[in-house]
Amino acid sequence: MADDVIEKFREDKAATPKASKAKLKELARQKPPVERKAELPLDEGYAKTFVKVTVAVAVFLFAITLSGVLGINAMFENSKRQVVSNFTVQVLPKPNYEESRKDLLNVVGFLEKYPDVVQVSVLSDAELHALLEPWLGGNVDIELLPIPKLLDVKIQNAKGFDYKTLAARLSEVSAEASINDHNLWLSRLLKFINSLKMLAVTVLVLVAAAAITAIVFAAKTGLNVHKEIISILHVIGATDKYIALNYVKEISKMSLLAGIAGAAAAAPAIVIIGDMAKGIEAGIFNSVSFGAGEWLYILLLPLVSTAMTALTAYLTVIKTLREMM
Repeated sequence: MADDVIEKFREDKAATPKASKAKLKELARQKPPVERKAELPLDEGYAKTFVKVTVAVAVFLFAITLSGVLGINAMFENSKRQVVSNFTVQVLPKPNYEESRKDLLNVVGFLEKYPDVVQVSVLSDAELHALLEPWLGGNVDIELLPIPKLLDVKIQNAKGFDYKTLAARLSEVSAEASINDHNLWLSRLLKFINSLKMLAVTVLVLVAAAAITAIVFAAKTGLNVHKEIISILHVIGATDKYIALNYVKEISKMSLLAGIAGAAAAAPAIVIIGDMAKGIEAGIFNSVSFGAGEWLYILLLPLVSTAMTALTAYLTVIKTLREMM
């Protein structure tokens, strides 16, 4: 179709001005061809392949990075929820067993009556042994060591709980008791997570910039390859917006398929990485959860990449067409 139009245009240039003018009017009255590929074919060479590969790789990296960020957020929220509603009290032993036992019972009785305290549990020797075994080994008798007793305290209204007042009153009950409210640990964990998020955002920005650059390159290359066809389309009355929309529709289909391929490749990788994280013997990694909401974000990435591709291609084509005029 485009070759026929070009041939007619060449005939018009060779004809008399009056005949050429009449043919141009006839072409202007004709409706645009139905087949867009024949009207404005995309470059079938390396530029098109480059865009497909770039979009697929970009979506793959986006999916992996986004799943990491979502997993870290879930890990932190789960850990925070578990830690903030609990705190630990340690009671150092005294030289005399009976004095130590009496001191421990006083602390437990005080905490059980304290406002907003729901439950007080004393860790057994077996539980203490399990906590110390990775460092001391399995053959150590903890009864022979001056190990402090640990109390796991669950509270309600954790947001407004006053640890300073509790610590002051607890010191009056027992000089050997102290509180660990995990705030220092949480603050360090939060700093670590924020650093990971900044790194993830940097990766996403770089990947997006690379994808946008590839789309701009492909759009300009395709327009320059088919510069003569575009000139004829302008002659028969096609506007820059019309040409740009035709180009965007074609490259959007290509981008959507590439995005789906990238997301499909990322899905098993995310599952494998998640299983590896849960396989680490550390409670914080066991709290990582990846549910339907997180998978929805991953599945939406091909649509997001297609929208980004369409907008970038449209703006690039409009700008390039104006420069060509």
